[in-house]
Amino acid sequence: MSYQLGARANGVKQNIALINLHLDKSARSAIDVGCNEGVITAQLDALGLAAVGFEADAGYADTARQFQQQNFSSAEISQHALTLDDLKALPEVDVVLFLSVNQQLAKLFSTSYSEAFFVQLFEKASLQLFFQPCLIHEKYGSAQGFTENDALSAKEYYDNLLYEKGFLFTSQLVGLSENNLPVSEPFRPLIVYHKKGSVSTPLKRPQLSDSTQSIRSSVSKLCHIPLDAAVGSKDLQRYAPGVGWHRFTATATFIFECIQSSRPINYREAPLYQYYQSCQPTCFGDLWQQLGYTADIGVLSQMPLDRYVSWLPWFDSSDSIEDMQAGQSKAALIPDWDSHAFGPQSDAQVLAELKRLRNLVMVISQEGYTPELKPDGYIRGYVLKHQQDARFVVTAGQHRLAVMAALGFKSAMVKFQPGYERVIDSSEVQSWPLVKSGVYTEEQALAIFHGVFEATGSGML
Repeated sequence: MSYQLGARANGVKQNIALINLHLDKSARSAIDVGCNEGVITAQLDALGLAAVGFEADAGYADTARQFQQQNFSSAEISQHALTLDDLKALPEVDVVLFLSVNQQLAKLFSTSYSEAFFVQLFEKASLQLFFQPCLIHEKYGSAQGFTENDALSAKEYYDNLLYEKGFLFTSQLVGLSENNLPVSEPFRPLIVYHKKGSVSTPLKRPQLSDSTQSIRSSVSKLCHIPLDAAVGSKDLQRYAPGVGWHRFTATATFIFECIQSSRPINYREAPLYQYYQSCQPTCFGDLWQQLGYTADIGVLSQMPLDRYVSWLPWFDSSDSIEDMQAGQSKAALIPDWDSHAFGPQSDAQVLAELKRLRNLVMVISQEGYTPELKPDGYIRGYVLKHQQDARFVVTAGQHRLAVMAALGFKSAMVKFQPGYERVIDSSEVQSWPLVKSGVYTEEQALAIFHGVFEATGSGML
């Protein structure tokens, strides 16, 4: 049975939120002891920590490895049941996570063993230990020295174990997470032990308003963005109503209104169907002109739209200058299932997109945006920076972001696209790869930059 991604998903989500709030900003390494399906381990990686998850169960360890791959996480998963002797050999790390595991050790070995394990993990953490005890005695196999389902009693008990060893620390009961496994234990506390004797300064995720250097230098792989700053570089559409128009946002709004009024979703009435009828460019120059742009954009005007290719001046291209000048690319053709930027589209493809958007409307309206719990769950992209203003160019998660915009979300936590520069700053145009190679002049490159930066998608229908 799935645990972190199933039965305890709500509790895991709450734990992640609490860890995000209290993780020390100077933390760079972590171990997650008993990492289960690796959901929290992946989040540690997303926050910029070199993370290792230890999991004794082979099935869970395999799931955890898959979860890291699906979420572009570089965290390591080790299928290993750590012992006290193993702990002695482990190097010190900044942060240790020991969540809902100590009761299993007590039941397998003894209470004294699980308590010694807890103490040794505290010693291994140079900054913080995040600890989550179980609160009912039956899970330990014997009576414990704290009152059942009393978070403060449990905290006092484990604090005293460390005080008796002569350790200096500060501890916080930072919150409770939902449990209900079994129903006699409705919650579990999350306790943070700070080794420096004072509460740590929490890690800060970058925001679009931060400076270029600040975004680049942040260890976090996550960034907080306002949805009205999200834009598509291929379709030149803005996602948030009020600042622009996007085919998926408009269609998600239409679907939501149909659901609320119990109307059938007629695909021929959907904005997406109408868009595919009216917007059928064969190259980027067609789209550029359709939007009323007149600036010279060099070879980008010849870029085909039916292939996985980008000739944006801030990226390298595998195509030769001669091929670009001829409007040709050796990149792979976009298959029908992923060709949703422009028309023409078959009725079957329109219906498939409507179904996908409807499913997301239902899920996100009920569950919210929970990227930390989903394989490949984070919206991804990179930042365009012009003086004090910024845009977030979406590279993955277009449907999710559009549905969120349609449902009234104002902001989201997103992930920087792996392998991309985090920030493209207009002041650095001379260093962009296709400018340095002579494919574009600086004037052409800046015209392209501002075309994307100022795009609204208005008038696409």
